Amino acid sequence: MNSVRLFYVTDIHGSEVCFRKLFSAIREYHVNVALLLGDLSGKVTIPIQKENETYNATVLGADVTVRNATELADLEKKIANLGFYSYVATRQEVEEFSTNPEKNDELFQRLIIERLQRWMQVAEEKLRGSEVEMYIGAGNDDPFSVDPVLDSSDRIRNMNERLVKIDDYEVITTAFSNPTPWSTPRECSEEELGNKIELLASKITLMENAIFNFHVPPYGTLLDVAPELKDMQPVAGSMVNVGSTAVAKAIEKYQPLIGLHGHIHESKAAQKLGRTLCMNPGSEYGEGILRGVIANLEKGKVKNYIFTSG
Repeated sequence: MNSVRLFYVTDIHGSEVCFRKLFSAIREYHVNVALLLGDLSGKVTIPIQKENETYNATVLGADVTVRNATELADLEKKIANLGFYSYVATRQEVEEFSTNPEKNDELFQRLIIERLQRWMQVAEEKLRGSEVEMYIGAGNDDPFSVDPVLDSSDRIRNMNERLVKIDDYEVITTAFSNPTPWSTPRECSEEELGNKIELLASKITLMENAIFNFHVPPYGTLLDVAPELKDMQPVAGSMVNVGSTAVAKAIEKYQPLIGLHGHIHESKAAQKLGRTLCMNPGSEYGEGILRGVIANLEKGKVKNYIFTSG
């Protein structure tokens, strides 16, 4: 490549519509590198209960009843576009899932894997014949069971916990975050996160051209501001920094070219930390809006960048 036109997207959380918008954006923005990194999995399963000739579900607090296969398909599509997972079951089966946490978790994991497997197939089909390089990776909300799926393609490369070279730029990635109130699958202490970063950073040969793709943003910046929680409820009008001190220290120490981050959906921002341009495109997956950032890299510099929304 003579130059890298990079498109970075994160935190789509299972949203079918956001995933499909990604490929339209790749074409419209004429990018040659696409990064879909961090929190690919949805968070909720919604049962569609079959009773006689009708199907009943509760979606975003509203009761929905459909009466034929076409309406059922439309309902399943609506649920998938929200980033949720649906399954059709009898009243008895729904009760079994609701009262058996182990069985319910097995179902949830299966639905996550099935959607990601299909996404990988769709991505390969959409990019067939294209010169666009596509990379993918998990975030703290993604269970470890997704890793084999992300490793399954030769066309879409998994970046998790490794160094990947894109043209003259070396990219290191970690999905882990500092502890959150939700005890997500990939969390660790700041000390452990710092050790993970040090191990990855030790593999970089030219730090001036490095890209740190750390899902959690650096602490104390515009990229990590979220509502304060008390008893798991937002405190009205109170915002706090919730990012990682380990990430902040690593960026301060190594001064890579770029930091790519996500995790905090409401903190779309770009901020310089020394020479490092840190960016978080934010997320509005629940509204079906694909948010991202395009960065044009030339000769080891960020020529320009722009946030996108569509």
